[in-house]
Amino acid sequence: MRKKGLKYFIISCIFWLIPGLAAGLFSAVFFSIQQYDLTVRLTESALEDKSLPQALKSAVIMKNNTRQDTAADRFSDNRQDAEQYLESYGYGRLSSLPAHLPYTMGICISLFQGAGIICFFLRLRQNQYQRVRIGELTEYLKAAGHGQAKILSRKEDEFSYLEDEIYKTVFELACTKEEAVKDHEILTERIADIAHQLKTPLTSMSLMAELLGPAQTDQQEYLDRLKAQVERLKALVSSLLTLARLDSHTLEFRQDTIDMEELIHMSAEPLHELMRQKNIRLNIRRKSEEEIWIQTDMQWSAEAILNILKNCVEHTPENGEINVFYETNPLYVLVTAEDGGTGIPKKDLSHLFERFYRGEKAAKDSAGIGLALARSIIEAQNGQIRAENSPAGHARFTIKWYHP
Repeated sequence: MRKKGLKYFIISCIFWLIPGLAAGLFSAVFFSIQQYDLTVRLTESALEDKSLPQALKSAVIMKNNTRQDTAADRFSDNRQDAEQYLESYGYGRLSSLPAHLPYTMGICISLFQGAGIICFFLRLRQNQYQRVRIGELTEYLKAAGHGQAKILSRKEDEFSYLEDEIYKTVFELACTKEEAVKDHEILTERIADIAHQLKTPLTSMSLMAELLGPAQTDQQEYLDRLKAQVERLKALVSSLLTLARLDSHTLEFRQDTIDMEELIHMSAEPLHELMRQKNIRLNIRRKSEEEIWIQTDMQWSAEAILNILKNCVEHTPENGEINVFYETNPLYVLVTAEDGGTGIPKKDLSHLFERFYRGEKAAKDSAGIGLALARSIIEAQNGQIRAENSPAGHARFTIKWYHP
């Protein structure tokens, strides 16, 4: 800031130096002409003085002996005689310019530089005041964003209108936010109630399916389908309930120190049977020699990674492989999961983490919640997730857990 202020000060001095030089030059020319006119008048008076030596008067009059002797002519002749007399000694209109120039230049430059310095400090003071006012309004907006805004101290200046509009806008936003929070809480409670109401009959259905016991061959297929659909509904209800708790900020995350490799293995464990059926290999590799630890909630982070790996398994063909790499840097821990499928369609990339969105290649029984739930869990723990296609054309998910 000091270097910037010094820079503007130098620029201001140079800016005011130019008019100072111009004013000094014009002043020197003006004083030189004025001195010349005064000298001419004094010379006229001297030429009309009778005590002037006759030889000098005769020499001057002989140059004008052919002119008419009117009063106006005599006046004009006297001035011309005086100018010619001074010219004969090498004295002209600007002869005294070098003598006046240093003084006029010095005075004008000093005056203009003084005016420039005064303007600079007045502008500097105004800028400081503006920065203070802008800082106050900025801090007010930041506090308003955190719900801690206080009443603005009113000041009558050029920011008064902006201050009024900011205060009105913040007040309206606060009212709107309060209404939105209330509506959101009502919606969350209703979703949670519905999820709880659904869990009871689903649990009963699951229990009754288990109690049916061995069935005939033609009935066993339908019984297995019933069990699968019940489990799917139970998972869907559980996901909806988790999303409702995330939206209402009632889900609390623990901050445990977890080994990254252990977390990935724990996440992939429920998928072992599905990967065995499709003969899919899961490769987990660490890009550094040292162990990598993160601060996270192991249960919920494992849930998030499970949903991502499940998506990879669903889109990897039989006898394929899924590669998971993880590494760390001073900013975050990076986990990359790449499946063996044909990639994500371009039109689905920007919607992949939206709730209930089913892409072009979505599984038949997919409800479009898994990836949305994974993103909500990761972002709630100071993380970030994105999807892209790798150079090889496979779907790739990158997760960043930022260090606290």
